[in-house]
Formats: sequence, structure tokens, C-alpha cells
Amino acid sequence: MTTHPVPNTTEKQRLVKKLQDSVLEQWVNDPQRMDKRTLALLVLAHSSDVLENVCSSLTDDKYDMAMNRAKDLVELDPEVEGTKHSATEMLWAVLAAFNKS
Repeated sequence: MTTHPVPNTTEKQRLVKKLQDSVLEQWVNDPQRMDKRTLALLVLAHSSDVLENVCSSLTDDKYDMAMNRAKDLVELDPEVEGTKHSATEMLWAVLAAFNKS
């Protein structure tokens, strides 16, 4: 059963592509240099348990790379990341809250 239905399939495909690209072609390996909206989308997709489904259409190698990068990102210490220069403190607070639940 779909728990996060998006009735607009065009918009859903755009979001899927954006998430896939963010952990593959556009990966910067530094959350402080990531587009803040993309970072928020990754955090929310992970916290909503939809990130795995987003990457399911990828080849095995790309799937592994995408999931490892996403895992590394969401396993960062939000307390440390939130205090870094140019950090979006609220975003890291949200990740901290999701990680505690």
C-alpha cells in the first residue's frame, strides 16, 4: 500500500529524478555546500522511509552508491553540523528530532 501518495505523476517523477541526481551526479560530499532545499528533501525522504523506493529503479552499483551517500549524510551529527558556518540550523534540528524517534 502506498503510504505517501503523490497523485501528480509528473511531479512525482521530477522529485524522484531530483533525489536520484542529488546523491549521484550532483553529489558534493559536503552538506554545507549542498542546495538547502535539496538537503531538506533528502532528509525528509529518508525520514519518511521513501528514499529506498526512490533509488529502487537504479542499477545495483548506482543504488549502492546512492544509498551509501544518503546514509552517510543522515548519520552525520546534527549537533555538530548545525553549528558549522553557513549551516541551516533548523534543518539539522529537524534531522535530530527525526533521529530520536
